Amino acid sequence: MARPVKPPTPSSTIPSKAAALVVLALCLSSLGFFAGRHSVDGEPTLQISDAVSNSNGTSVVPRKRVSETSDLSKVTIRNIATIPFSQLYDILRAATSEQRMAWARELEQMPSGLGQRVAVAAYYKSLIQVDHRAAIEGVLHAGNLRARDVAIDAMTKAAPESTWGDLAEMLEELPFAGSVFGGADLFGNWSRVDPVAVSEFIEKYPLTAKQRDRETGDDWRMSALIRSWGEIDPAAARSWLEDDASRQTQGVAEALLTSWGRVDRAGAIEYAVAKAGQPQFASAINELVYQFIRFAGEDATRLLAVLPTSQAQAAVKNVAAVTSPLPEEVNGINDRGPEYQRPPEEVAHWMITLPLELWQENIGPVAAKWMDETPDAAKAWLNQLPPASRDTAIASCCHAAVLGYHSREPAIEIGLTISDARLRDAAVGALVRRLETSVPGAISASRIINELSVSEQQKAYLRTFITGKPYAE
Repeated sequence: MARPVKPPTPSSTIPSKAAALVVLALCLSSLGFFAGRHSVDGEPTLQISDAVSNSNGTSVVPRKRVSETSDLSKVTIRNIATIPFSQLYDILRAATSEQRMAWARELEQMPSGLGQRVAVAAYYKSLIQVDHRAAIEGVLHAGNLRARDVAIDAMTKAAPESTWGDLAEMLEELPFAGSVFGGADLFGNWSRVDPVAVSEFIEKYPLTAKQRDRETGDDWRMSALIRSWGEIDPAAARSWLEDDASRQTQGVAEALLTSWGRVDRAGAIEYAVAKAGQPQFASAINELVYQFIRFAGEDATRLLAVLPTSQAQAAVKNVAAVTSPLPEEVNGINDRGPEYQRPPEEVAHWMITLPLELWQENIGPVAAKWMDETPDAAKAWLNQLPPASRDTAIASCCHAAVLGYHSREPAIEIGLTISDARLRDAAVGALVRRLETSVPGAISASRIINELSVSEQQKAYLRTFITGKPYAE
């Protein structure tokens, strides 16, 4: 028995349903597109959806089987995002190459906005799995650059593995050849599957100096490649990197060391030590140390023990900077994910196990950050350190409060407990003088001192750093 035909929607109701259609478009456009990723050449078996409208705006009814003889020239593709992939796949397979290009042009001519972006994304996510060459041709001949960018993004995220090389070639043909747009997902995925093919592509299409990172000279494609290749086959990744000195940039070096360190910490440590004298590997070694702190603290200690002292100090300084970043650095740290930054108390406990020369100037920001968050816990930890280490750590904390944005009052209070008089005068005096220069007038600094939770005798001592008069006990 034939199903009843749903009557066309009156045109007067269309505007009232616009918001619902947009929501429906967003939901449906993200579903079902990966069903054809590994098998894009199967026979069409499904039907046209009622959601596809013909050229005069009415629904195509009754539902019928799509075939090579179907008259698709009257179909408009603007409602594409409301069509399930299984039915859309059938429609696209039945269409001629000319019809597919006509639909691509029709989508470009839609009014710009959310509706167009959703429709273009849905179309190219589907077409790349049905006929990737047609999708590529649609992009290469696109006249609407904004729609083209949406298409590229959709294609590179949904493309079957067998098409990745062709998509990379497409990116090279576009006016912005070598740019990062549209390529991050593509090169990242491709590198995890076939790093050798990616390396050959990069050799075939080297970036110009203008296309590389202005500050570091990095080729972002190489970094994407090495991040995966270094885990799959570190020896092969290293060999390819060392075959050409121009490949050994800061970002690529970091990609190699950190990816290598995830699968073979001993090998990564040995290579880091061998490269310790080369400037382009300095930040890579710093990042490797921090990576070890996150996953294997004992290996961070082991690496520092075999690095040259200056490189080891730089690595510990970087650990402190990541743990307690300056305000302008916070967003960059947060961009790495919520699990990247380790808590200051965890880092402080690790740092104090190192030789004094590595932490004495670097533990301050970490302890000050901890004191900002939980002052009682931080003070308790500092107080239980051996006397010499305790004085050094507290002085470093005071120094960090002078230079940074940490709370100065808690640092002053604990700074007063430094047992070495000269060290105490230097550390606490700098903090008090900072109060004097950072607020309007000595009266304000005195008021802050008056509000500290210290004895009157200690307050009198602190005021000497404002008045310049010697302290009389």
